[in-house]
Amino acid sequence: MGRYQFISALVLLFVGALSEGSAIRAIAQETNQDSTNEAAALPVSPKANTGDSQAQRDLGDMYANAHGVATDYAAAVKRWNRAAEQGDAGAQNQLAYSYAYGLGIEQDYSLAIHWYREAAAKGLAEAEYNLAFMYEHGRGLPRDYAQAADLYRKAVDQGLTPAENNLAMLYLHGWGVPKDPEMAFRMLYHAAGEGQASAQYNLGMAYLIGQGVQRDYNQALLWFQKSTSQGFSPSYAAIGYMYQEGKGVISNYEEAAKMYRIAAEDGVPRAQSLLAMLYLGGKGVPQDFAQAAKWFSRAAQQGELLGESGLGLLYFEGRGLHRDYRKAAEWSSKAAEQGFSVAEMNLGSLFEHGMGVSLDYSEAYKWYQLAAAHGYAPANNAMRSLAQIMTQKQLQEAQARASSFMPRDDGGVFSSTEFDWR
Repeated sequence: MGRYQFISALVLLFVGALSEGSAIRAIAQETNQDSTNEAAALPVSPKANTGDSQAQRDLGDMYANAHGVATDYAAAVKRWNRAAEQGDAGAQNQLAYSYAYGLGIEQDYSLAIHWYREAAAKGLAEAEYNLAFMYEHGRGLPRDYAQAADLYRKAVDQGLTPAENNLAMLYLHGWGVPKDPEMAFRMLYHAAGEGQASAQYNLGMAYLIGQGVQRDYNQALLWFQKSTSQGFSPSYAAIGYMYQEGKGVISNYEEAAKMYRIAAEDGVPRAQSLLAMLYLGGKGVPQDFAQAAKWFSRAAQQGELLGESGLGLLYFEGRGLHRDYRKAAEWSSKAAEQGFSVAEMNLGSLFEHGMGVSLDYSEAYKWYQLAAAHGYAPANNAMRSLAQIMTQKQLQEAQARASSFMPRDDGGVFSSTEFDWR
């Protein structure tokens, strides 16, 4: 396996990283804080002590949001639990969210689902949204896109724009509903017009790619800018991509690096990977393998495919990091197991040559076959070359392994929604 294969494979995906349809996803987390100001803190506590459910909920919100008291999630959960037991839908939703994310209490999806259902049964739009999110991502219950779509629709009917954004994503991909990019675009346009930041991002991506609407770079840039004005970091990465590729703007790697850095420092994994790629190639920034390793590592730790594959590259080449074939295989495997064709190709090469893993022609052929099936053309040549030295039994074993392969869904950057409402 040569150096050229690893590098060319990664650069190929870098070029199209943000232009693929799968990138039209909502990737934010927002909070809906019940508006109790600090001045109201004093009268709430006596009411809460009498067992008033709304006062209990409000006091819990204060503890969670540091309104008039120090932040204390455990105290918030205690208050929400009391109000939830009395049937307060808002407290039930807050308690469920705490269980879902382990805030002030041990994470427990089953209890999160229980309380979301209790609140959703009362018609609380936020709970309908959150329960839909659990169904969509299979958290604590079997994944069910149809159930997710039904619940998102109920929340949309109550005017909850984040739900409209997520329902649009289901229509875009045909998950639980008929695939309808035009319907998705109309829903995104409405939610974006209502000021929903992740919908503005997704609408910009629709215009950038031409999905559900005619491609229009000026409109894409406009909606990305509207989203960044609300602090929505992934839109900075999208604008960076437009500058990098000269789409609707004059190509400018320095400006691309600037935009990527804003998003990367705010924790956006795809931006971290793209910034790493600029450091790797010395475009818009001085070539710096240590910086490339730093940003690939941050992205990889969040399960981002380019980051995992890029980190595997640097460990393989020993650039910015000590050469370590075992770690190269480990990180390539993480991306390959999610169906990432470039990583599948690279992992196949490692198995073919026994670098960082045990030499295994059947496993190597399996990954080449998967890479080819997932659209990476050079894998076809690798398959033909390897097949010449394999036995028929080895080939049959490789094909059986490939046919039984199911990509792992880590809910990372290619997840349709990482947006929770609280």
